[in-house]
Amino acid sequence: MAGGIIMPVLVRINFLNVASILAGFSNKQQTVAPNAEEKTVLIPKSDYFSDAINKVNPSIVAIQSFYNGQLARHGSGIILTQDGLIATLNSLVPSYSSLFQVTQDGKIYKAKIIFRNYTKNVAIISIPETDLQVANLKPTSPNLGQDLLILSRLVNFSKDNPFVEEALVSQVSDNGQFQISSQYNQDIYGAALMDNEGQIFGILDFGNQKPVIVTSEIIEGALTAALTKL
Repeated sequence: MAGGIIMPVLVRINFLNVASILAGFSNKQQTVAPNAEEKTVLIPKSDYFSDAINKVNPSIVAIQSFYNGQLARHGSGIILTQDGLIATLNSLVPSYSSLFQVTQDGKIYKAKIIFRNYTKNVAIISIPETDLQVANLKPTSPNLGQDLLILSRLVNFSKDNPFVEEALVSQVSDNGQFQISSQYNQDIYGAALMDNEGQIFGILDFGNQKPVIVTSEIIEGALTAALTKL
């Protein structure tokens, strides 16, 4: 396995050889110190995605929205510009929240909303940073039957860890939309959907607990709109 991967990673659909261990993560959090709970963690032995994980991992952030000091929403986002513009789901940063917090590589930032598209469920948020690693968006659709990786981030106290889930492209439409084989999981809202070269096809949403992809094309349109507001 290539060096430098931040482990552990969680894998739901296991079509690679894996070994299981235990690690602590949290679903319930108040401010930045959640109550950790133990979950089973699977570490892929295959290096099929290891280079991609190393490549993309610095571009993925954990996002938390708070209301009255309580965690309201949590998920992930992808870094679009070196100076701190990040794409995430609009539903992860609801307008009623009083605080939006981004954790990246152990650093915690207060974020602000730059742009929202309610129809497409995409938002652009900003953090005060100037030297971030940018995600590589791929504007085309993946191939039917292609193996992809879902990469999100979870916050355990002030530490953020990668959460990895494997997926298979189950349907591709002529209009560029596609579907993946992924079960509902509240920890992967806003996760990056990428190939083994580290190219991102979009971020993951769920409608009626079924996977919905906010494509790279939609994200790029939101970024363009956000830049006109700056």
